[in-house]
Amino acid sequence: MNSKRKLANDMIPGSTMHPGKLLKAELEAREMKQIDLAKMLNIAKNVMSEIINGKRNITPELAVKLEEALEIKAEFWMKLQVSYEIDKVRIRTKKAIAKADITEKSKKQLYSL
Repeated sequence: MNSKRKLANDMIPGSTMHPGKLLKAELEAREMKQIDLAKMLNIAKNVMSEIINGKRNITPELAVKLEEALEIKAEFWMKLQVSYEIDKVRIRTKKAIAKADITEKSKKQLYSL
């Protein structure tokens, strides 16, 4: 068994951004206001704001609406959302494992006294 740890195993690839950040950039590039897109998508302006600010996720239904409004494929929005969710899980898992590892090491040190 190889006891050397690989640095690559300790790294999380560049975190994906929440799709709302990209949506915000897209709106800015088109010089479009959030409220105007909210009206086009038939969603409340506070819902649009939550999406833009990463507090609400892109759903399949919303992805299809975005495709119709912005001509950016629904699959693109969904892949971005899934990548973001996977990155969040990886980060949480890595933290939980690190915490468990620290706890296990602490127990071993305590029992060795």
